[in-house]
Amino acid sequence: VMEIATKLFARVDHFNELADDERKFIAGIPNKLGIEGAEYWPFFGSMKGAGKFKNKIGINDPLISKALDQIPVSGQITKTHYDNFVKYYTLTFNGNYIATGTRLLCMKRPDTFICFDSKNKASLCRDFGIVQSNMSFDRYWNDIVLRIYDSEWWKNPEPINETEKKISAARAAFLDSLYYEE
Repeated sequence: VMEIATKLFARVDHFNELADDERKFIAGIPNKLGIEGAEYWPFFGSMKGAGKFKNKIGINDPLISKALDQIPVSGQITKTHYDNFVKYYTLTFNGNYIATGTRLLCMKRPDTFICFDSKNKASLCRDFGIVQSNMSFDRYWNDIVLRIYDSEWWKNPEPINETEKKISAARAAFLDSLYYEE
């Protein structure tokens, strides 16, 4: 899933340039992307129940693309990058769409972001020592991203082995495998 998302983002300059099923794949909603491995689209946050979000992805809402443009595909992500993403993303959605927003962030930069949703929030918040209720975009940066940046496993030098490099490139997103609960 991460390899497919990375290749899709690398092919275009803007999210809205992707084909319909490619955008749906990245957004974590049902799609017909005919790539081996694409059937695992629900991994890292299935958004199939997020009706308004699915609609906005389907109509290729330009503000979603503009929001994702704020996050660089490589290099350090700063609070300014993140705040700009949130500014455009929240223009699209009224309310707290933290799960859908973090799914998109996780797909674009799996080294830094984890999708924060109903399937992982209880155990993630417990182990991070944070309150799970009322998670907001502001809290997500402070309570999750900054803790990820501060962790030893995130700071470790890039591995030499190719398999380990792939895992390291998605190290924050892979937290979902530890915290996901049915």
